[in-house]
Amino acid sequence: MFSFARNKVIRLLSGAGFAAALSLAFTPALALELSALTEALPPLNYELDGKVVGFSSDLLDLMAKEAELTVVKRVLPWARAYDMVSRQPNTLIYSLARTPEREALFHWVGPISSRRILLYRLNDRADISLKSLDDARAYRIGVVRESASAKGLIKLGFPINGPQDDIGPGLDLGVQDESNMKKFMARRFDLLVSLDWAAAYNAKNVGLSPDDLHPAWVLDESLSYWYGLNLATDPDVAKKLNLALQKIKNDGRYLLLKQKYLPKVTK
Repeated sequence: MFSFARNKVIRLLSGAGFAAALSLAFTPALALELSALTEALPPLNYELDGKVVGFSSDLLDLMAKEAELTVVKRVLPWARAYDMVSRQPNTLIYSLARTPEREALFHWVGPISSRRILLYRLNDRADISLKSLDDARAYRIGVVRESASAKGLIKLGFPINGPQDDIGPGLDLGVQDESNMKKFMARRFDLLVSLDWAAAYNAKNVGLSPDDLHPAWVLDESLSYWYGLNLATDPDVAKKLNLALQKIKNDGRYLLLKQKYLPKVTK
């Protein structure tokens, strides 16, 4: 009886059974697929000819290749993207300001780049002169919903205007920077919150000259942009991506990419 069982095992191991077992043993695990969600915030992240591109997007592609991960990128309204990443494992959001309020909400990878946020007025609105941020309370301000800037202004007590409030001071919460720039050009609000280099990019796209924009107040330059991974994602994924980013910074690819998309940024 024992001899028969032994011979049966030997036949299995020496035939198709052994081949199948060997194949399973040496089949590489499927690469983890990450869903990477972002907003239209050129030149960091935006859609062009059906592809998600930009400095942060291209950098993420390089990092994923180094880390042997698969990334599927999508552009969505910021509030929707933020909500999805807060609930779904194996998702990440970018370009995300790393604030104290968000610190415990994500696994962090980065930094991607510096972040300088300004309040702009149109150049012909010389009547707007800000001596302090409190002076801005007298004006209608366009800012992206769920952005760090919006949350910061709300925390400081700036009121939110409802959809029916077409005039009057307060925050006008928009979907994305480019649509806010269009509303700004149409004089739907008095001040616009924007990144310095993104303001020039979006102004050109809506038919404004960057010279038509006048910096009225530096709102914030203390933070940087990062990738934020859902907390249910394996922490090793963030570790691999951080190591990949460091390698890309060390070997010069990061600087070349920055020169391509952000030629005026020297840091």
